[in-house]
Amino acid sequence: MSDERVAREQQHAGVPLLSDNSHNVAPKTQSTNNGDAVEQRMCAATTRKGKPCGNQALSGSAYCRVHMALTAKPQSATDKSAAANVAQPEQPRPEDVDDDDGEIAIRDVRASANSQPTDGGALPYAAIGQAADSVYEIEIEVREHADGQDDLAAGIGAVAASLLRMIGENLQRMTPQQVRQALDMLRGINPRDFLDPNFWEGIWMVVSYQFQEQYEFVQRRLRGDYPIDPYGLDYELVDRMRPFMSFMYRTWWRITTEGIENVPEAGRSLIVANYGGILSWESAMIGTAIAEEHPSPRLVRNLFLPWFNALPFIAPAMAALGNVPGLPENALRLLEEDELVCVFPESMNGIGKLFRNRYRLGRFGHGGFVQTALRTGAPLTPVAITGSAETFPILSNAETIAKMLGLPYFPVTPFFPWLGPLGLIPLPSRWTITFGEPIPTAQYGPESADDSLIVFMLSEQARCAIQTTLDAKLKERTSVF
Repeated sequence: MSDERVAREQQHAGVPLLSDNSHNVAPKTQSTNNGDAVEQRMCAATTRKGKPCGNQALSGSAYCRVHMALTAKPQSATDKSAAANVAQPEQPRPEDVDDDDGEIAIRDVRASANSQPTDGGALPYAAIGQAADSVYEIEIEVREHADGQDDLAAGIGAVAASLLRMIGENLQRMTPQQVRQALDMLRGINPRDFLDPNFWEGIWMVVSYQFQEQYEFVQRRLRGDYPIDPYGLDYELVDRMRPFMSFMYRTWWRITTEGIENVPEAGRSLIVANYGGILSWESAMIGTAIAEEHPSPRLVRNLFLPWFNALPFIAPAMAALGNVPGLPENALRLLEEDELVCVFPESMNGIGKLFRNRYRLGRFGHGGFVQTALRTGAPLTPVAITGSAETFPILSNAETIAKMLGLPYFPVTPFFPWLGPLGLIPLPSRWTITFGEPIPTAQYGPESADDSLIVFMLSEQARCAIQTTLDAKLKERTSVF
């Protein structure tokens, strides 16, 4: 394959193109207010047009803030497998190619977004990210065209670029249908024409639309005008929470996920995991890992402890995000509907575990989760999570205060309750989520759910698989943070 063809394919895929001397980019000199000359190294990447990026490179990097984000995307085997399953943007036909590079970029991303499934079981996260990247590329081109012009034009270009960045950030918080509508409005915008009134008319339409969508979203929520499933799941709220969960997953905890291929692409499965903190962040991050890393993203129905129902606002919020009270009948019904269900068999002993006992698994209850798996023939997928125990290091349990408040425990950490609500902010430890090989149960038959020996054997098999993985991962890690 020729170098030219490789460059073309990389450019179409949105990969920043680097020149052979990317680390020797000629510095650009800029004068400060006092007349001193300051060297500025420019970004080593190129835009979709094939021209050098006009942005200043970040300190200690060869790229600007936009291209640095693009090159920082993980390229593990899992990521490559997931990318292979994402519908690729359509190649523009010869009659579609013109000088309007901004329009071509938007059209390509729209094709990708339209090809993604929009049902509740497969949220088109990748397409939304591609749409935002496309808008960021147009932002770069606007800054390039503004560079070197007179002060007034440069100021107008800076405002236009800032608005485009805001639009790109808002796209990541919108539903797929809203993203497509916004991209329709952006079609025809030419980065070179930011002094044209038509350019600003298009930008204003998109900004107004996004503000209107936010306003209508709040109004509908206040009226109660939004659909939920029989368990209280609110797909719209899940979409809105996705950017925050992605931030916690990739930036705050920098989670590494392994063995994601052990999660089935379809059909029932019971995920069995270990607890490590005060709040159920583990369940949220398992769901985020499967949504963002799995070739066929699925929604995870986490079972939460029934005592959460006693906490105001907490239970409804957890139900809206797809969680279900941890009752045997709920787990049985979800698995019979071929859902992906996650359970934490340590129960209260796990969620209130003291820091000195971290990553030491106790007994997995009475094996109720195994009985449910046997009755439905669902395989058990053991999941080991390291790093979560350091987010809320529980030093002791203030039992007297817990009894006064009617809570099963009242944790005392280095920051809570001393700092009040701020003490509940999780520490940014580094996590690893490892999905183990599934443990089959179908061969035992539904009647074996009443056989205590089989139930105990499978429960211990799942517990030992998780504990063995925890021990191995703890030996491998070099730093908590």
